Amino acid sequence: MSLVRDTKARKILAQSGLAIALGLVLLIVIPLIGGSISIRSALRYWPWDSQSHPDALVFWQTRLPRVLLAFFAGGCLALAGLVFQAVLRNPLAEPYILGISGGAALGRMIAVLVAWNAANSFYVLPSGLCFVGALIPIAFLHLVARSVRHYSPVTLLLAGVMLNVFFSALILLIQYFADFTQVQSMFLWMMGGLDVVGYRWLVAMAPLMLGGFIVLLLHSRSLNLLALGMETASHLGIEVRRTVGLLIWTAALLTAVTVALAGPIGFVGLIVPHILRLLFGADHRLLVTLSALYGGIFLAVCDFLGWRAMEIISWLGVERISSAEIPVGIVTAVVGGPFFLWLLISRWRSSED
Repeated sequence: MSLVRDTKARKILAQSGLAIALGLVLLIVIPLIGGSISIRSALRYWPWDSQSHPDALVFWQTRLPRVLLAFFAGGCLALAGLVFQAVLRNPLAEPYILGISGGAALGRMIAVLVAWNAANSFYVLPSGLCFVGALIPIAFLHLVARSVRHYSPVTLLLAGVMLNVFFSALILLIQYFADFTQVQSMFLWMMGGLDVVGYRWLVAMAPLMLGGFIVLLLHSRSLNLLALGMETASHLGIEVRRTVGLLIWTAALLTAVTVALAGPIGFVGLIVPHILRLLFGADHRLLVTLSALYGGIFLAVCDFLGWRAMEIISWLGVERISSAEIPVGIVTAVVGGPFFLWLLISRWRSSED
């Protein structure tokens, strides 16, 4: 049930909250992430002049691209989670839990194993293998849904969990055959991270995210009808099979691109759409835009917390810390795990009532 019933008031509240959140991210996260630099000195130079000042170099070539990647990746994951929750009619559905991120990660590991590392070659092969890997669990879940006559959304969630276990085993097998350098790279990448230098990968990712966002925005009314059920949507004039296929492929593409660049970051697609639905209602004409924007904000803030957590640990007197930051994938898992359990218990209690 929406906390704000009036549609106009809901839109005003959403836009106001978005403006405040964006302002906080721009004013706090970008300047402070990763230590202290002089923002005043950095802003005196344009990106192409950043070589003339160290603070400008750090700001324009590492910090700003990192936050932009957080916006893109968080938006993609939140949009993918929104699609799966609407199509499956289950707020527990999201790419990480359904095994889609795991399948995409397996594709990325295969690319690394054959020495096509995304850092040293064109981005098409790793992203392409991620996309193929993301389609495998979708095809499997489709077969499960068609072969089981009486199934519940919990069945698909359990199937997704088992797919995650299976893909994790295959990833371990790939790591077993890889050399030490590749294993270390795989291990760090599997934690999920937003380390990026420059704007090359952002330029490659932006058109895909923008295209996926436009497709979902144009089909936001269809998402509203699909959330009511496949049969109801069909009676109301929706070509269910074609529409669902397009939406699922779009969500898989968004997930695959994100995993290829940032690793398997989980629970963003679970937390963001669910909270937005509680606050602003279930109208996907509004939720598509909000999920893209607030998903990016959420991941940027989680990345900020990962940086500051190490400083807090050092302040508490813990020494010999081997890393300067906590990967953002670990932060989202720490936040998302309890949130998933709370959501699962709440649904169980409501079904009993």
